[in-house]
Amino acid sequence: MIELIILGFLSYNDPLTLYDIKKGMERSTEYFASTSQGAIHPALVKLEKNGYIISKEEVKNNRTKKLYRITDSGRERFSILMRQDLGSDKYKSTQLLKMLFFNELTKEERLESINLHIKNFKNMQQDLVNIRDEGNLRLEEMGLSPENHRPAKYENDALAFGLAYTSFVIKWFEDYFIRIEEEL
Repeated sequence: MIELIILGFLSYNDPLTLYDIKKGMERSTEYFASTSQGAIHPALVKLEKNGYIISKEEVKNNRTKKLYRITDSGRERFSILMRQDLGSDKYKSTQLLKMLFFNELTKEERLESINLHIKNFKNMQQDLVNIRDEGNLRLEEMGLSPENHRPAKYENDALAFGLAYTSFVIKWFEDYFIRIEEEL
C-alpha cells in the first residue's frame, strides 16, 4: 500500500523529499497507511533499489535535501498497482475491540471511552473538512476547480467518503452513548 501511495505522490508532485512525502501522507492518506518516517524511509529505499524512483541530493540554504523522482519504470509500476485488486478492506477498530470487553468496565468508564471515541472522530472529520477546503482554495487560486481538475475531483470523492463515514460513526456512537447511559 505504501508503495502505491509514494509512487502516486511522486507521479503528481515530482520531486519530493521524505519530509514532503510524510507531510503529504499526514494530510491525505494517514488513515490508509503509516505516516512514520520508519515506514516511509524503507519503502523509499526499496523503490529506489528496484529502479522505480531515483534520488538526488541538493544543497539549499546550507542544508542537504534528498529529492526523489519517479522513473518511467516507476510510472509503469504505479499503473500496474492501480489496476491490481488490493484485496478487501479489513475494518480495524480499537474501539470495537474494547466494546467486546465492555463488561470489564464500569458504566462511567464505558461512557468515557465512547465520548473519547466520538471526540476523536469529530477531530478527524474537522481535519477532512480542512483538507478539502484548503485544497479547493489552492485550486481556486490557480483558476481551477475539482470539476475541471481530475486529480482534485477524485481526491474530493475520497474526502466525501471520509466525511460520510465519520458522520456515520459519530451518529452511531452518539446513539450508543445514550443506550449505555440508560443501562441500569
